[in-house]
Amino acid sequence: MSEPSVGSPAAGASTALTKRKPMPRKGHTKSRAGCICCKRRKVKCDEVAPQCGSCQRLGLPCEYLGKQNRSQSSSVARPLRTTPAMYDANDMNFFRHFLFEAYPPLPIDGFTVWQQASKLSHEFEFLLHAMLGLGASHLGLLTPNDYNKVALKHRVTAIRELNRHLSKPNITKAGGEAAFAAMLVLTFQSSYMADGMVDFLTMVRGCWLVGYGSVGDLDETIFKTFARSSYYEKIKALAQQDDTVHYLDALIANQFCASVRRIAPFCYRELSFFYDVLGDLSSNDFAHFVDPQNHISQLVIMHTLVLDFVMSKKAVDEFGKTGIGRNGYDCRRAMSKVWIEQIQGRLPAEYQEYAEWPVKLVKSLNYSFDKDAEVWEPFLLSRGTATLSETDTLSLVEGHSDTDQASVESSSLLPF
Repeated sequence: MSEPSVGSPAAGASTALTKRKPMPRKGHTKSRAGCICCKRRKVKCDEVAPQCGSCQRLGLPCEYLGKQNRSQSSSVARPLRTTPAMYDANDMNFFRHFLFEAYPPLPIDGFTVWQQASKLSHEFEFLLHAMLGLGASHLGLLTPNDYNKVALKHRVTAIRELNRHLSKPNITKAGGEAAFAAMLVLTFQSSYMADGMVDFLTMVRGCWLVGYGSVGDLDETIFKTFARSSYYEKIKALAQQDDTVHYLDALIANQFCASVRRIAPFCYRELSFFYDVLGDLSSNDFAHFVDPQNHISQLVIMHTLVLDFVMSKKAVDEFGKTGIGRNGYDCRRAMSKVWIEQIQGRLPAEYQEYAEWPVKLVKSLNYSFDKDAEVWEPFLLSRGTATLSETDTLSLVEGHSDTDQASVESSSLLPF
């Protein structure tokens, strides 16, 4: 069989096939010019100068590698960043502690709600910083470690970034939920600060403003169980518990009402503030209300702290049967005692008699959750007719025989 000639069609086709080259593939070039912050967070950087989109959105300092090298060669030292670009092991511990121990105890029965709210923290860093701050403050009260500086650092960052978030137009539903969650968290962080009472009341007012301004109808959010309709039923059920060992409930309720009646003629207007909303007050009225020199309002605040103290204890007993949140409330109780004693120290002599019962209550009921029986036992033995003595200790009223006391003691009923 003869070979095809060079000029034949077959030879030409063979030559054409041989000379055809494959189309070059478009190579993938990995950018190495992203900013340092995005590299550390392991996210894609859009490389926009002087500040990339990711850093601008999160309020982080944006630095590029070239700029950093030039600054390192300079003899002038750079100031330290105030906003951490990464989180360390302590922060992870603070976050874990928040989820299981330090989440806000009020509104009641909020464990599931806060598990849902924590999922928003990956998208809104102001919420993450708020949760880390509360976890740090709370853990610092339970352990010998001093976390005050890092707790304050997270708090300042959270407030700054939250203000920046709230200044944006058209906040999304998730953004509103995150803002409301951050306000609640910041509120309860201030409740663990010895000098945080005014800050606490200011944050309570802020919760109302953010709730109505950025969230709207709570029934349509992850906070639907905090809405007035469902929350009222929970409080009502909690207050109407009819346990035979709850002698202390009736005693404290009666004495609380008696103490409030004593101050009512002097401060009807101040009392009405707590039945409306602090958010409805003008800035001037609110400033006047929280002024430490407004002694009438200070008496109202003192009684409100007692009410918060007692109802939160009942809520922990009812909704925290697994032990979650018990250490948290013990810290809240300690700070309420500090605040009430601070108020008493500022009151003039003519107002001291109206503060007598709240002060004696918080000094007398100085319990921990591990030692309930040691403190509540006098109330149990006296069938709920114990009083607060002049020496700020629990004592039994006269008229109860030793036989009556022994019979109750032998029943082995434990209060609460």
